[in-house]
Amino acid sequence: MTNSKWIGAALASALLVTGGSVSVLATSSSVSAAAVKTAAVGEGSTTWSINGTPVALSTINSGGYRLYSLSQVAGELGAGLVLGSSGFLLNDSKGLHNVQIQAGVKSYQVDGEAQEFTVAPVVHNSKTYVELTKLVTALGGELQAETSSILSFARPAGQFDTLHWSADGGLIASQSDAESTLLYKFSQVPGNYEWFSSNSSAVDYAVSADQQWGVFSNETGLLQLINLSSGVITTLGKDTSVKTDLVWSSDGKTIYFIQGDKQEKLAQISVETGEVKALLEDKVENKSELRVSADGKTAVYIVNVTGTAKNDADSTEDSLTVDFSKAGEQLYKLDLATKGAKPAALTTALDNKLYPEILANGSVVYLSADPEGTAANTLKSITADGTSTDITLSAEANWSAGTSTGLVVAGLSADGSTVIYSIAGGAAPVELFRTAEDVSEVSVSNDGSKVAIVSDGKILVIQNGKAVQLSN
Repeated sequence: MTNSKWIGAALASALLVTGGSVSVLATSSSVSAAAVKTAAVGEGSTTWSINGTPVALSTINSGGYRLYSLSQVAGELGAGLVLGSSGFLLNDSKGLHNVQIQAGVKSYQVDGEAQEFTVAPVVHNSKTYVELTKLVTALGGELQAETSSILSFARPAGQFDTLHWSADGGLIASQSDAESTLLYKFSQVPGNYEWFSSNSSAVDYAVSADQQWGVFSNETGLLQLINLSSGVITTLGKDTSVKTDLVWSSDGKTIYFIQGDKQEKLAQISVETGEVKALLEDKVENKSELRVSADGKTAVYIVNVTGTAKNDADSTEDSLTVDFSKAGEQLYKLDLATKGAKPAALTTALDNKLYPEILANGSVVYLSADPEGTAANTLKSITADGTSTDITLSAEANWSAGTSTGLVVAGLSADGSTVIYSIAGGAAPVELFRTAEDVSEVSVSNDGSKVAIVSDGKILVIQNGKAVQLSN
């Protein structure tokens, strides 16, 4: 299913774009002998960007309004145009909208509902000219007068979040302000998108290394696989235990996760058989942010260390105290290749540790944040021998994610701009994009070649250092 009819209808405003004393709108096509007689008109052309390509559209000025060639606009939008005994019938290329127009008549039909032009379509030199805005919106398109741009299909409006890239170059996102769960799949061409899923459990999922599949846990604890091309969902295995922090192996054959009501275990499940296997049962609770190295030999995770209760010999309520001196988040590393291996602590400081990643060289990178909020965030790297160093950026890091080539990091600069960097291996950070707008979410494809952000609830894709907006 593609763009819903209600989206196009909601955008079908009666906007008139003025140019001096004239307004915008029109199209061209041959008509029958029943041509409409008009006063003298001025012919011309106006250039619009249509789906990113500049196009000079034929126009006439009639009665103070600028009208556009019906046949030319329909052709540029990919719409079908047929002349019959009752006028023109237009169909958009996705088959969502039907529009009926008659020369010399202000009233027209959009999907069976009556609408009205500001000025009736005009026939001039055997071509029909109409209002541009109303024609574009009737066909489900979008017109931005201030930028002289037109899209064949309007971008969806709403607040979006939870971005995921797929192997076919699509970007899947959830509309957070919808009455029910709505996941959309966007191409990188504005206005080109489709409805993807309404499964409430599928709002967030872990993506496989090849970005062909996602996995999530439903309300019963069962794991579900979602095909990121088709949206088809299937059940994996029969285990209904609590599973969080799902992580795919690089070959797509295994999914690792934190297991248990208190997040006290590490386990894995075979994608081929659905068999669950325990990896660590040390009874240490509050594990999170599981990561597994590309070779499957190492796991890294965070343990949230809580306060320690202390009591005297009488064990009275009044004597109970809680020692928070060692409370905080600590990173642990587990050797998955050695049977019976014990977790080893990588950190001891009481800072908050966010977004841990295992890089290809075996080092662990994470974002260190001051629990009191008085010190700036720091991006830290722990090498295989345990040496900790800071990664220097020109902005204060507030997000990072691993890719097959290294890291993508977002940060806030001194002037309030959000800056996104790429860090390949041990190379210096390279700035990918900078914006003065607030950025609430960043998503990067696994190979690091594509970056998308959410700014003020809108989805933007970064292409060649510029942001292309996919939603309104």
